[in-house]
Amino acid sequence: MSGGGEMKKQQRRSWVMVSVLIIVASLSGYGTSCADPHYRQLPNLSGMAWVEDDLFIAIHDSKRNSEQFNLPRVSFLRLPKSEPQGVMWRPLHLKFPGPEGRSSDMESAARIPGGKSFLFAESGQEGPDPRIFHAVYNDGKLQIESYIVWPVAITNVEAIAVWGAGDRMVFLYAERADDQPSTQIRWAPLSLHPLWIGEFSEVTYYAVDPVGKGARPVVALEIDTDSFIYIASTCDSGSNDGPYRSVVWRIGQMSVDAEGKPQVRLGDDTRVATLDGLKVESIAIRESSESGKQVYIGTDDEHYGGIIRLLPGN
Repeated sequence: MSGGGEMKKQQRRSWVMVSVLIIVASLSGYGTSCADPHYRQLPNLSGMAWVEDDLFIAIHDSKRNSEQFNLPRVSFLRLPKSEPQGVMWRPLHLKFPGPEGRSSDMESAARIPGGKSFLFAESGQEGPDPRIFHAVYNDGKLQIESYIVWPVAITNVEAIAVWGAGDRMVFLYAERADDQPSTQIRWAPLSLHPLWIGEFSEVTYYAVDPVGKGARPVVALEIDTDSFIYIASTCDSGSNDGPYRSVVWRIGQMSVDAEGKPQVRLGDDTRVATLDGLKVESIAIRESSESGKQVYIGTDDEHYGGIIRLLPGN
């Protein structure tokens, strides 16, 4: 009898433990189910710009088709504060001016020196009249203030940047140039009020690595406060599952010639990082008295989503 009673007690304890585990599992799983609307995967990072402290703006290349129409175009990213937290991501719901309304295939972002305003650019691959947007950050909010249609014909631009020279600003961009050994880096004077881009100059950049089939010479562009120019080159196998390979380069420096005209001075390519297995599409430089100069990259790894990472010191 005592043996049978003990067995029944053990069975009851087992059922209690199972019930507790089920309840705990249900509670711990709240908000993390793939079917739960609170579950958030970090999407692909097609463009990126540093805002302040640990805050970045991310650009996503959502299209205007039915499958992607309601996906976010712009979001805030916050760097992790602790190990379990990870990168914090919050999509933004911005109003895009112009007859086309919601953006399609935005692929690049640029921080404007001397303040907290930014340019976002559609790639030109999706439909006519691709746009460049001017957005302003203030008190935790981001708002698009104006836009222009790209002033020149483009094919597929994934890289833009803005450089400041005194009270003047310069807009730069490069075509990604699939499978080509080179691409042109183009630059022109920029004003914001009203948003305007002037006549372009250009220089040819010859890819170093990666090269060949699947290679894209320039898919990201950034300029630091010392006027050094950074790019990302990548190799895309053409499959949404990869493989990918990317290299971040410092390729030259902005300067002003004897006539006071801005110039892109290429040369002395310096390999900043090689990233096997990742498709880098954004570079953002964070510069502050506390952190110094830090180079961050963002990836667009298709089915795998995106990541943001700090590169080794430069």
